[in-house]
Amino acid sequence: MNEQHSLLELKGLTKFFGVNKVLDDVDLVINDGEFLTLLGPSGCGKTTLLRLIAGFERPTSGKILMNGKEISHLPPNRRFVNTIFQQYALFPHMNVFDNVAFGLVMKGIEDEVIEQEVFKALEKVKMSQFYARFPSELSSGQQQRVAMARAFINNPKILLLDEPLSALDYKLRQEMQIELKELQKDLGLTFVYVTHDQEEALSMSDRVVVLNEGMIEQVGSPIQIYEEPKNMFVAKFVGEINVFDGMVLKVDDSNFDTVVEGMFYQLRKPKAFEVSRGSKIKVLLRPEDMVVSKVNSAEMDAPENALRGVINHLVYKGRTIDLWIQTAGGNMIMATQFFNEDDPDIIYAVDDVVNVSWIKDWEVILPDA
Repeated sequence: MNEQHSLLELKGLTKFFGVNKVLDDVDLVINDGEFLTLLGPSGCGKTTLLRLIAGFERPTSGKILMNGKEISHLPPNRRFVNTIFQQYALFPHMNVFDNVAFGLVMKGIEDEVIEQEVFKALEKVKMSQFYARFPSELSSGQQQRVAMARAFINNPKILLLDEPLSALDYKLRQEMQIELKELQKDLGLTFVYVTHDQEEALSMSDRVVVLNEGMIEQVGSPIQIYEEPKNMFVAKFVGEINVFDGMVLKVDDSNFDTVVEGMFYQLRKPKAFEVSRGSKIKVLLRPEDMVVSKVNSAEMDAPENALRGVINHLVYKGRTIDLWIQTAGGNMIMATQFFNEDDPDIIYAVDDVVNVSWIKDWEVILPDA
């Protein structure tokens, strides 16, 4: 693995708009060449953070450093940062070539060099044949590609992207996610990407920053964010999650005994916090971690470590099927199962009685909060 070098450091970054605190003492290191995504609900501060990096806003307190030098008070045009907004902001009276060339023209670059660089950039975004068209003659996806070319032709150190795919339909959005990631690798640029779409963040990013109410809840790889959420906000915001209440009965060196919904389980001790006898915990499981089996009419009791429930609702999704199962204790469990129409044991229907358990050691344990 290549050694990572920090490119941008945010230290104690706080931003007020009037009396409203939008960012609260944010510390973050952004590495050179990485695809970093700021993920969070509307109003969490992710776009404000992007605007602070770009220089469109000034921090109330804190510092922004690039390669160790403070840039907090530099204007946007002196930061080696370019931004792509939701609206793309292409000049409507200029054709594709002139839109992409604009930054180089402003720098006084020679016409021959500009032509070479513009067509090189358009080739990277697969828009060479459209160089003479105007923005109004392009689709949303094509406008997005032109905006990308115009942004990276000036060789910024960081490219900031504020929900650039939000206006696209689902299929095109998926295609553009792949193209953006490939382009980022090809250019070797640092991308800082803003989205509220969890699937988009997980599929594109090297690291994800989960923001909530102006504070960072967790920073990690997509796998870490999804599989090892550090708190209940991250667990519930990123994907679907089942939450069970547990009570610790006994603790030994590496495991502890607990009761969940009236059933006894031995679970691995969490590394992040201490558990002790009598403490309350939350046991978290993703829908795909659940194991569902039909209850045979001859069965009197559920298998060991399985909860009994009734299918309340189901959604067929092709390869998988989502089941909502109501347990005897009143908890609603969501389970995702692979679907095979040739296997009668996994053909489910509403009101079917089922046993529900989970794959051992796949649970996440959090303190009761």
